[in-house]
Amino acid sequence: MAEPKIKEKRWTIDLEKKIQEEHFSNIDRYSFNPKSEKEIFVIDTPPPYPSGTWHIGAVAQYSMIDVLARSQRLLGKEVYFPWGVDRNGINIEFTVEKKTGRKMKTYDRAEFLDICRNEIEKYTQEMRNIAKRVGLSCAYDNEYLTDAPEYRAVTQSIFIDLFKKGDIVEELRPNLYDPVEGTTLAEAEVERLSRKTKLVDVRWSVEGEDHSPVIISTTRPELICACGIVIVHPDDKRYENLIGKKLELPIDTSGRSKTVEIRAHASVNMEFGSGVLMVCSFGDQNDVSVFRELGLTPFQAIDLEGKITDVGGPLAGLPVIEARKKALEIIEETDRIENIEERDQEVPVSERGKNPIEIILLKEWYVRQTHIQDRLKELSNESNFVPPRNKQFLLDWME
Repeated sequence: MAEPKIKEKRWTIDLEKKIQEEHFSNIDRYSFNPKSEKEIFVIDTPPPYPSGTWHIGAVAQYSMIDVLARSQRLLGKEVYFPWGVDRNGINIEFTVEKKTGRKMKTYDRAEFLDICRNEIEKYTQEMRNIAKRVGLSCAYDNEYLTDAPEYRAVTQSIFIDLFKKGDIVEELRPNLYDPVEGTTLAEAEVERLSRKTKLVDVRWSVEGEDHSPVIISTTRPELICACGIVIVHPDDKRYENLIGKKLELPIDTSGRSKTVEIRAHASVNMEFGSGVLMVCSFGDQNDVSVFRELGLTPFQAIDLEGKITDVGGPLAGLPVIEARKKALEIIEETDRIENIEERDQEVPVSERGKNPIEIILLKEWYVRQTHIQDRLKELSNESNFVPPRNKQFLLDWME
């Protein structure tokens, strides 16, 4: 009697793994042939970060991409579904610090890099296994790793080419910065924590006038030294007679003007505090926007160690928290406090160390993009967006 082709009587995990191992033993199964005469369909796969167990949500997203790849193969196309892993960035650094209980700064550079390489290779292999376990039909024979020498050679050659064309520029711009970790941050690496803070109403004097003091509410008196302008809402009748006049800074400073101008600006919330806002470099993103919009020259009030610079006068050299306390003492000694109120406040902190972040001026390399906006819009008109409304995301980003 002939042996049955299917001997197993029930499905098991071990059986599934065996079938998958046999299936993927042919590494060329989903390889891409660029010389194929078929219509080519390329998927620009975003490479995942191997900083821990691959999240089920991310795996689900890649499964949806796989549906596209398989459906296009069924339509007779030559499909390139790349498999790669993004092994750069601070994610793996954060993972290693968490696992070892030590900060990166406490390691010798070479030692820390070796630990990161070992850890990232473990997570990369886990991701490969998971990708195959869920059946992703990627081109595993042509895996790309962003820390591989050949990959870095490509990215560096592109950088050099852009630099020679003048499209790479070094500029002093506001950056999100963690003084404790000593690193810049992307917005995605920032989260918000709630804390108690003091909202201080400070009396500012109008220059050259025996005028009633102007009350300005602030939670960051240590940044008075970096105040570039004071603004009020153009519809606020209370302060229309002050527009164009100057206020005297209530704390001594060094190396800068002792006064700031009052202007009208629509970004002011008339209901917050007194309705008068001091714009400093930089307390928040609104400060950044106003400085940029009005073409103001910013002051570097906080250094890379999180301490007040010389512009802070009596606050110079103090860490931010201590400088805040000192600023309050000075304002109180000069009888400039109108009121102090305790409030809840959401504070931006680094995802990595939960440290309060600052917006400080740093020299960074930037890629020029605005000069190719018109060409990008032309290309977007030549492209087919699915669904069509997604085209607007690109146009909004360019604006």
